[in-house]
Amino acid sequence: MKRLIIILFAMNLNLWANSPLTFHPQFRSQYYSSGSIHHFLESGSTTLHLIGLGATKSQGPFSISGIFNFTTAHNLDVQSTFFNPNLNIEMKRGYIENDDTWFESSNLKIDYNQPTFSASFGKYTQSWGHGNSSLILSNNSPSFPQGGFSWRMSNILKLEYFLGSLSSQMVDSSSNELYDNVGHRNTYYARSIAGHRFSWTPHPSLTFNAMETVIFGDRSIDVHYLLPFVPFWSMQHYTGDIDNVQMCGELVWKMNNNWTIYGSLFVDEWRPEWTFNKKNRNWFGYQIGGISHDLIKTNDQFQIEYTWTDHRIYRHRFPINDAYSFGYSLGFWAGPHAEELFLTYKFNLKSINILSYISSVKRGELTEQMLSDQYDDVKYERYFGETESRLIASVIGEKRILKDNFNIKVGVEWLDWENPGFKPTYLTHSGTTLSKLSFLFGISAKKDISFD
Repeated sequence: MKRLIIILFAMNLNLWANSPLTFHPQFRSQYYSSGSIHHFLESGSTTLHLIGLGATKSQGPFSISGIFNFTTAHNLDVQSTFFNPNLNIEMKRGYIENDDTWFESSNLKIDYNQPTFSASFGKYTQSWGHGNSSLILSNNSPSFPQGGFSWRMSNILKLEYFLGSLSSQMVDSSSNELYDNVGHRNTYYARSIAGHRFSWTPHPSLTFNAMETVIFGDRSIDVHYLLPFVPFWSMQHYTGDIDNVQMCGELVWKMNNNWTIYGSLFVDEWRPEWTFNKKNRNWFGYQIGGISHDLIKTNDQFQIEYTWTDHRIYRHRFPINDAYSFGYSLGFWAGPHAEELFLTYKFNLKSINILSYISSVKRGELTEQMLSDQYDDVKYERYFGETESRLIASVIGEKRILKDNFNIKVGVEWLDWENPGFKPTYLTHSGTTLSKLSFLFGISAKKDISFD
């Protein structure tokens, strides 16, 4: 038996050796004439330069992919990334001789795929939801270590499950002495997440998604949440009601060949008998949107989406269970106590891809007093106190050249920004309103290099 296992293992290695290993070196440089949303000033250019190296290899049902990126930035205010859906940082450093910033990230994913079952393990992002942004699990936060599976149990029912490790950024002082000698480093309390999603498609044009996540602190793995078929809401009651369970329901309706309508309801906490009272526990978020294809011309795409979040969601009575990683919301990118109207239109014009979009977003305070009041059922008037609002209108053109190995990007955007630099957890007010025009110039290159 032992010899048979060795022979099978050697045969598998030989098969992997016969499949190509492909590297993906890449480079990207972007220049924003007035800084766009990367800082809180009316003028001052911002540049971002990225160098990355990725690799992929597959054989039979197995595949592995990974990438390492190094980014250097000039005139980037890191605080701006917490109000930017397209940029997040898990670790940053400053240069010694200037004020520029650099940061790096790495992803790795190992996949096993069969017709009705797939499993994955590594460090990557996870997003659940049909919209541009998601209420329960989005790409807003940095990638995190996780493992999970997807099982198509029948033609109309699918189950997905994962378990992951987040970054709480809450200092664990119990280990201070271990990392305090020649210099000092902080260690952080563990924060983990488990999630499962059931997808039911009773008709080709209709899909219902039922999603549930639980964030739990001070443990990397909890055996209670290793049971994909058991509701986490019930299990966290079994463990003493100390964890943060969140639920979300989504409906996706393909109305016709041109339009798909979707809507989501996120539930952090709910007391049914108080639903229509001024004093309630409707700790909700909701999203409604639509995507259209071939609306004006062939192969174009139009999307409209509205997202709204209550100030009481995502945060927990025990901060170790907050639905955040590295300080970024796991769900809606603008966080709780926020809303956004988002419109985008994409089309192709003579081999140039045109992307235009409008984003109107607003968010309010998230103070400790508000957190205390929500558990005491104290009514809070929405947007009472300091707020931040921002309107962006943008048009970007992209064109691939030199056998699609290079990509040129040119764009322009207009910003109206009230109270930039706002920090929801602190009582701050910049007292400024920005209105600026910012031009974007970008170039990127990517080349696949295979080794047989």
